[in-house]
Amino acid sequence: MLGALDAYLKILRDAFRSIYLHKLRSILSILGIVCGVMAVLAMISIGEGAKREVLEGIRKLGTHLIYIRSATPASNNENPAISGKALGLTHYDRDRIKAGCPDITAVAGFQEFSADVFSAYNPVAATVMASSADLADILGLPIHQGRFLKQTDLDAGAKVCVMGKEIADQVLGREDFDKRLRIGGHLFTVVGILGETTWRPDNSAVIATRNYNQMVFIPLGLERLFRTAQTTFNGPDASGLTELIVKIGDHGDISASAAIIERILEASHNGASDYEMIVPRQLLIEAQKAQRTFNWMLAAVAGISLLVGGIGVMNIMLASVSERTREIGIRRAVGATRPDIVVQFLFESVIMTFMGGIIGVILGGSVVYLVSFAASWQLAINARALAVPLGLAIGVGLFFGIFPAVKAARMEPINALRQYT
Repeated sequence: MLGALDAYLKILRDAFRSIYLHKLRSILSILGIVCGVMAVLAMISIGEGAKREVLEGIRKLGTHLIYIRSATPASNNENPAISGKALGLTHYDRDRIKAGCPDITAVAGFQEFSADVFSAYNPVAATVMASSADLADILGLPIHQGRFLKQTDLDAGAKVCVMGKEIADQVLGREDFDKRLRIGGHLFTVVGILGETTWRPDNSAVIATRNYNQMVFIPLGLERLFRTAQTTFNGPDASGLTELIVKIGDHGDISASAAIIERILEASHNGASDYEMIVPRQLLIEAQKAQRTFNWMLAAVAGISLLVGGIGVMNIMLASVSERTREIGIRRAVGATRPDIVVQFLFESVIMTFMGGIIGVILGGSVVYLVSFAASWQLAINARALAVPLGLAIGVGLFFGIFPAVKAARMEPINALRQYT
């Protein structure tokens, strides 16, 4: 056992010495692998960064939530059943959905519109959301001071409101939150202030995220007070709801619940396409499938880069075998076996590709961080992004080094020595 280990260590030392004695040739071999490993690392980092960004955006929507929003049909005449009826979602849709699907734990509805908010300071244009009491619980909105809307507020039509953190700082300043302010032409009592929420505008998102820091929440039903004013309502019809958010229980079937909701809405809307339903979990599954396809494509592109580097290594190794024919003959003459020759040349090949892999990972990681910092792209380097290029580099060394090694081992000692006598 120790004898075999000593023999392999000697072969390893010989391989390092051969690489050192042919520095220029070795550097040229390593250069192709460095470029290939850099390409693999960059591709994996780009793919991982894109995957995280897309999946995180979908997860933020909530994988146990279903979003239903009002929409204007392409043509109001596409279905005579909707003639003369208000378009979009209504309060009745919320009640039917909640009663018709057993897996639903909560349904939040809201109407969104714009209005001026007045206090002791200058008026501020704000987005007002007339919402149901369970919206904060469904969306996980944090409370900084006071409370959110209650069902008793909705039942009594109480003129109370909850403010987002940013607009509260603008309107209330340093004053206590429990005060009265005017929204449009009506006085409301502030009963709560939301904690600050993370918001980043993304026009490419499937569902546009809302900046809750700049919103004012009032009880659903009080939006009727603003319909006669010069107020901009968001949605096909001011008398309906802008959106419904449905929460499914942890053990509920999202797909089955979505199908039930779709049937309920089709029946209540007489087939009119005046709503749009989005299921984040289904989007997540589709995004993961698309990401797997994208990863295979990136692997193919990066693999071509390593293939080119591997061919360069094989060419250099074949040239090395031709130059070292006399050395091979002498080694065979003094007792080296064919496996010994194969192992020596494979060691040289793998050492060069491994060194190229290490340098490529270091340079590739530096480039990824520089690009991420300069271009503000979301790139991610994880253990897989480091291990895969190194593993591929070693594999390339073995695969493209085996042919030159076998060719060297097949040389007859007498013919090898005769060639240089």
